[in-house]
Amino acid sequence: MKMSNEEALLSPCRGRALLADLQLADKWTTLILYGLLEGPLRFNEIRRRIDGVSQKMLSQSLRGLERNGLVARAVMDTAPVTVEYSLTPLGRTLDVLVRTMFDWIGAHEEELLRAQADYDARHGDGPRPSVHAHGLVIRR
Repeated sequence: MKMSNEEALLSPCRGRALLADLQLADKWTTLILYGLLEGPLRFNEIRRRIDGVSQKMLSQSLRGLERNGLVARAVMDTAPVTVEYSLTPLGRTLDVLVRTMFDWIGAHEEELLRAQADYDARHGDGPRPSVHAHGLVIRR
Protein backbone atom coordinates (compact mmCIF):
# COMPACT_ATOMS: atom_id res chain seq x y z
CA MET A 1 0.00 0.00 0.00
CA LYS A 2 1.39 3.38 -1.01
CA MET A 3 1.91 5.97 1.73
CA SER A 4 0.68 9.53 1.43
CA ASN A 5 3.27 12.30 1.43
CA GLU A 6 2.30 13.19 5.01
CA GLU A 7 2.68 9.58 6.18
CA ALA A 8 6.06 9.36 4.47
CA LEU A 9 7.26 12.49 6.27
CA LEU A 10 6.02 11.35 9.67
CA SER A 11 7.08 7.72 9.67
CA PRO A 12 10.57 6.34 9.69
CA CYS A 13 11.26 4.41 6.52
CA ARG A 14 14.09 3.40 4.24
CA GLY A 15 13.24 6.15 1.78
CA ARG A 16 13.56 8.83 4.42
CA ALA A 17 16.89 7.42 5.60
CA LEU A 18 18.16 7.31 2.01
CA LEU A 19 17.04 10.89 1.45
CA ALA A 20 19.11 11.97 4.45
CA ASP A 21 22.12 9.94 3.28
CA LEU A 22 21.99 11.33 -0.26
CA GLN A 23 22.32 14.94 0.91
CA LEU A 24 21.03 16.15 -2.44
CA ALA A 25 20.20 19.56 -0.99
CA ASP A 26 23.74 20.01 0.33
CA LYS A 27 25.34 22.89 -1.57
CA TRP A 28 28.57 21.04 -2.36
CA THR A 29 26.78 17.89 -3.49
CA THR A 30 24.50 19.86 -5.79
CA LEU A 31 27.36 21.91 -7.26
CA ILE A 32 29.47 18.78 -7.84
CA LEU A 33 26.59 17.02 -9.60
CA TYR A 34 25.99 20.09 -11.74
CA GLY A 35 29.66 20.29 -12.64
CA LEU A 36 29.83 16.63 -13.64
CA LEU A 37 26.79 16.84 -15.94
CA GLU A 38 29.03 17.84 -18.84
CA GLY A 39 31.44 14.95 -18.34
CA PRO A 40 34.27 13.54 -16.21
CA LEU A 41 36.52 15.88 -14.23
CA ARG A 42 39.67 15.48 -12.19
CA PHE A 43 39.58 16.40 -8.49
CA ASN A 44 41.46 19.68 -8.95
CA GLU A 45 39.30 20.60 -11.95
CA ILE A 46 36.22 20.25 -9.76
CA ARG A 47 37.88 22.25 -6.99
CA ARG A 48 38.82 25.08 -9.37
CA ARG A 49 35.31 25.22 -10.80
CA ILE A 50 33.56 25.47 -7.43
CA ASP A 51 34.73 28.62 -5.68
CA GLY A 52 34.86 28.29 -1.92
CA VAL A 53 34.96 24.50 -1.55
CA SER A 54 37.77 23.23 0.64
CA GLN A 55 39.75 20.13 -0.23
CA LYS A 56 38.28 18.39 2.83
CA MET A 57 34.64 19.20 1.94
CA LEU A 58 35.16 18.24 -1.69
CA SER A 59 36.70 14.91 -0.67
CA GLN A 60 33.88 14.18 1.79
CA SER A 61 31.19 15.12 -0.72
CA LEU A 62 32.74 13.03 -3.50
CA ARG A 63 33.03 10.03 -1.15
CA GLY A 64 29.36 10.38 -0.22
CA LEU A 65 28.34 10.60 -3.87
CA GLU A 66 30.47 7.56 -4.67
CA ARG A 67 29.00 5.63 -1.72
CA ASN A 68 25.49 6.36 -2.96
CA GLY A 69 26.30 5.15 -6.46
CA LEU A 70 25.96 8.58 -8.09
CA VAL A 71 29.63 9.21 -8.90
CA ALA A 72 32.35 6.86 -10.12
CA ARG A 73 36.00 7.36 -9.16
CA ALA A 74 38.61 6.18 -11.66
CA VAL A 75 42.32 6.08 -10.86
CA MET A 76 44.46 6.55 -13.96
CA ASP A 77 47.85 4.86 -14.18
CA THR A 78 49.83 8.02 -14.86
CA ALA A 79 52.73 9.78 -13.21
CA PRO A 80 51.60 11.45 -11.04
CA VAL A 81 48.48 9.40 -10.44
CA THR A 82 45.34 11.05 -11.80
CA VAL A 83 41.89 10.53 -10.29
CA GLU A 84 38.85 11.29 -12.39
CA TYR A 85 35.22 11.54 -11.29
CA SER A 86 32.16 11.02 -13.45
CA LEU A 87 28.45 10.48 -13.03
CA THR A 88 27.30 6.87 -13.00
CA PRO A 89 24.18 5.86 -14.93
CA LEU A 90 22.25 6.34 -11.68
CA GLY A 91 23.82 9.79 -11.21
CA ARG A 92 22.85 10.72 -14.78
CA THR A 93 19.20 10.19 -13.86
CA LEU A 94 19.48 13.38 -11.77
CA ASP A 95 20.34 15.47 -14.86
CA VAL A 96 16.88 17.00 -15.37
CA LEU A 97 16.35 17.53 -11.64
CA VAL A 98 19.69 19.33 -11.13
CA ARG A 99 19.37 21.46 -14.29
CA THR A 100 15.78 22.36 -13.40
CA MET A 101 16.84 23.45 -9.91
CA PHE A 102 19.60 25.70 -11.28
CA ASP A 103 17.24 27.11 -13.94
CA TRP A 104 14.66 27.84 -11.22
CA ILE A 105 17.26 29.62 -9.07
CA GLY A 106 18.37 31.68 -12.06
CA ALA A 107 14.80 32.62 -12.92
CA HIS A 108 13.95 33.65 -9.34
CA GLU A 109 17.29 34.98 -8.10
CA GLU A 110 16.12 38.57 -7.59
CA GLU A 111 12.96 37.47 -5.76
CA LEU A 112 14.95 35.15 -3.50
CA LEU A 113 17.53 37.82 -2.65
CA ARG A 114 14.75 40.36 -1.97
CA ALA A 115 12.92 37.89 0.30
CA GLN A 116 16.14 37.23 2.23
CA ALA A 117 16.84 40.95 2.63
CA ASP A 118 13.24 41.60 3.76
CA TYR A 119 13.44 38.78 6.31
CA ASP A 120 16.78 40.02 7.65
CA ALA A 121 15.41 43.57 7.98
CA ARG A 122 12.26 42.39 9.82
CA HIS A 123 14.19 40.20 12.23
CA GLY A 124 17.05 42.59 12.89
CA ASP A 125 19.55 40.08 11.58
CA GLY A 126 22.45 41.05 9.44
CA PRO A 127 22.67 39.33 6.11
CA ARG A 128 23.12 35.60 6.57
CA PRO A 129 25.88 33.80 4.72
CA SER A 130 24.69 32.68 1.33
CA VAL A 131 26.13 31.41 -1.89
CA HIS A 132 26.42 35.03 -2.99
CA ALA A 133 28.37 36.01 0.13
CA HIS A 134 30.92 33.26 -0.51
CA GLY A 135 31.12 33.77 -4.26
CA LEU A 136 30.19 30.14 -4.88
CA VAL A 137 30.12 29.82 -8.60
CA ILE A 138 30.42 26.78 -10.79
CA ARG A 139 32.55 27.55 -13.81
CA ARG A 140 31.96 25.77 -17.09
